[in-house]
Amino acid sequence: MSRKERLAWIALIAFALVLRLVALGDRPPHHDEAIHCDFAYNLLNQGTYRYDPTYHGPLIYYVMAPLFLILGASTAVGRLYPALAGVALVALPLMLRRRLGAGAAWWSGLILAISPIMLYYSRFAREDVPVAFFTALALTLFLLVRKKGWRLIPWIGVAAAGHAMMKETFYVTVPLLAFSTYVVTLRDGVWVSVRKGFVWIDTHRVAVGTAILWFFVITVTGFTVFFVHPEDWAFPVKAVIYWYGQHKIQRVGGPWFYHLPRLALYEFLPIAAALVWAVRRRHRLKRLEVFCLAWGLSAIAVYAYLGEKVPWLAVHQMLPFVPLAGAQLSRTFSPQGRWWSRALATAGLAATAWSAAASSFLYPAITTSDPHAELMVFVQTTPEEQALANYAKALAVVQKEGMVAAVDGEASWPLSWQLKKVPVWWAAPQAGMHPPLVVCDPDKEGATRQILGDGYTVRRIPLRAWWVEDASGVGLSAVARWFVTRQAWSPIGATDVLVFESGKK
Repeated sequence: MSRKERLAWIALIAFALVLRLVALGDRPPHHDEAIHCDFAYNLLNQGTYRYDPTYHGPLIYYVMAPLFLILGASTAVGRLYPALAGVALVALPLMLRRRLGAGAAWWSGLILAISPIMLYYSRFAREDVPVAFFTALALTLFLLVRKKGWRLIPWIGVAAAGHAMMKETFYVTVPLLAFSTYVVTLRDGVWVSVRKGFVWIDTHRVAVGTAILWFFVITVTGFTVFFVHPEDWAFPVKAVIYWYGQHKIQRVGGPWFYHLPRLALYEFLPIAAALVWAVRRRHRLKRLEVFCLAWGLSAIAVYAYLGEKVPWLAVHQMLPFVPLAGAQLSRTFSPQGRWWSRALATAGLAATAWSAAASSFLYPAITTSDPHAELMVFVQTTPEEQALANYAKALAVVQKEGMVAAVDGEASWPLSWQLKKVPVWWAAPQAGMHPPLVVCDPDKEGATRQILGDGYTVRRIPLRAWWVEDASGVGLSAVARWFVTRQAWSPIGATDVLVFESGKK
């Protein structure tokens, strides 16, 4: 590797690190983030945890808890694990520099660094970006076996265990990878490829057996919480039954094309570049390229079919296109590239960078008092709620004794995480209670006023907000205007709460 290339990688990784760490705790915690942080906090301080597929695998809590111990319990620290996983994902193509080509590897890393979806969910205390890292790591290790030797094979089992222990997307990704492998075998002949596969497994049977053993030892140990709950050894059954049920009832439903506008508006660069590369080389695609193309297209199809429609699942759909897009951009910005191709790619990079900056730094939270909104931001805690939490913590500093607040109803999350060390009555106030701050749902206003009596002012604030996506009558000009200004073309909805404050006029 030349000095110039080494400096380019150092700069890229440093850039990715800055993007993922700067102002990491500024955005108010999403409902799910608060739950994840709360579970990790309880694991650290009470030793209580049991696998529940509703809240995904245990690994995120096993990593968050020691981070809370070392760095303190905060939302920013809760987001640190996904952020560092996002940086590691950016660096991962460096391991495939010789397989992909020096230029393609670096461009792949840049795409991952500035991808709006990857960046936003790297700054989010959820499992999806670590899952993408473990998936990519397992495949990278497999591709390096020929050059580096059999000793990498057991680590493939460790990486696969990391994915399985993070999220139940494992049971979607494995079939997708198997299907993509089958597509690759069609070119060389299925039975020829099967025989080669059995020869490879037989040649490395000890290492493959070790990988399988490590996978089961790690996952069973993790899901049973180090055998505290041995009954959870059959975690795959528990996971598949639960999530198949969610798919059937479509708890968070949406149209089959839910992900398509998000991919088109945020990840147009890697997907378009990957498809251009595939068309240009359609008769000369390498096995890895066929695999990535089949994986990407089948992932889009499968997530269109699945009943759960949430924006973070786009992480798993754009990832397969990255190596192909990196190869295309490497060619575009090489002496072989045409001027118009470079102009289009430059515009695409600039538009992608704008989307990344807008979604992660300018408008990462939605509220009814601001017309800006992002399609990939799900139901999100509002800045007004964050201000309320900050106010309660400030009251706790001034008021040394007694309850600072009473919180009932919808506001319990994420306030129960944000006010972890603040004395709060987590229910409706009772007769004789007069905390300086009371938060309740709007339909409890009369009962709360009756209990508290005079001396309180009341205001209504949005707790969680979302973009009510009404596409009727929306044309390309409205979409283009949103892309430039990020102002939503349809209303912002919200769940409101009432805030009672004593001693205020």
